[in-house]
Order: sequence, then C-alpha cells, then structure tokens
Amino acid sequence: MSAPDDYNLNQTLASFMAGDSPAGRVLFIKAKKFILALIRARASDLRNDHGDILDEVFILMMEAPTRYDPQRGSARSFITTVLVPEAIRRVRAKSARPGSKTRREAVKNIMGPTFPMPDPLPNPEAIPSAGYGSPQAIEAACDAHAILMRATPPMRLIVGGLMDGKTQLEIGGELKMDRFRVARRIAGLQRQFAAVA
Repeated sequence: MSAPDDYNLNQTLASFMAGDSPAGRVLFIKAKKFILALIRARASDLRNDHGDILDEVFILMMEAPTRYDPQRGSARSFITTVLVPEAIRRVRAKSARPGSKTRREAVKNIMGPTFPMPDPLPNPEAIPSAGYGSPQAIEAACDAHAILMRATPPMRLIVGGLMDGKTQLEIGGELKMDRFRVARRIAGLQRQFAAVA
C-alpha cells in the first residue's frame, strides 16, 4: 500500500475541514485507498459495509470541521485513531437489532455502583477499623509470620497441613509422627501465638 504524502494530506484535510469542497474531492482521491485498507483491517466482519464506513468517515469530517488541528498531529493519525473507529461504531450501531446493547452499554451495566468520596476526606486515624484491616490484625499477622519463619521445617509442614484442612492423623501420617506428638506441637504453637497476642 503506497501511503499518501503526509504533508499534502495534512494541508488537504485542513482545507477541506475549513470548507473548501474541491479539497474534499482531492482528499477523497488521495485517502480512499488508505482509509479502505484501515477499514478492512479493523472491521473485517463488516465486509459488505466498507463503502458505508468510508462515507461515514467523510461525513464525520464535515460534521465537525474544527476537530482536526494540524498542530496536534498528522491527518493520517487523526483519520486512523479518531475518524475510522467512530465511523465503524456508527455503522455497527445502524446494523444492530433494535433494543440490543452496544459494547459500551454492556460494560457500563457490568460495573457496580460507585461510591461518592467524602469531601473533605476524614483523618485515617479517626476511622474505626475492625477485622482483617485493623491495625491489631495486621500486627498480629506480622507476628505470626515472624513465628512461622523461626519454626522448624516439620512445624511448617504441620501448619501447612492445618491450613489445607487435614486432620492431625493425616498430618502425622505424612510426617511419620504419632498423632499425639502432632497435637503437642500444635499446642506449643498455640501457646506461642497466645504469648504474642
């Protein structure tokens, strides 16, 4: 695909959007292949509507002539990133069944309700907290982590077994230990945790 000269395309698009209709004819001739290639790449499912999408691109140019600013970027990038996707959306919306939801509407419905931020924000120290996010729970978790890191490998395996929901008998079988010995180790671990808390 031979790309049109960007500088000439910028000038032609700026002239057309300023109201020069002969520039529109030149722009159509220069950019038609480029725009159709974009449409084919981005909307292959709308094979029969490529001409309609091309028409929508030019309609969008005429509807809002002030949208293109040559200082902000090239005409090629403006057409690629702004006009072609919007034209594809318009054609898809026209061919959609009545009452069906667009992708944007479906995503909006999936999102839950938003909660307004209080203004001004409250002092974090003044907010009551309980449960897993409370400072006491966080401190206890850090202490438990420190105790677990100092524990022997068999003790870690016992804690891992308890976390997996295994019984003392199953843990003892894996470690080749008597279940009473496992129970004594668990009681020792509980005493350590109680001393920290």
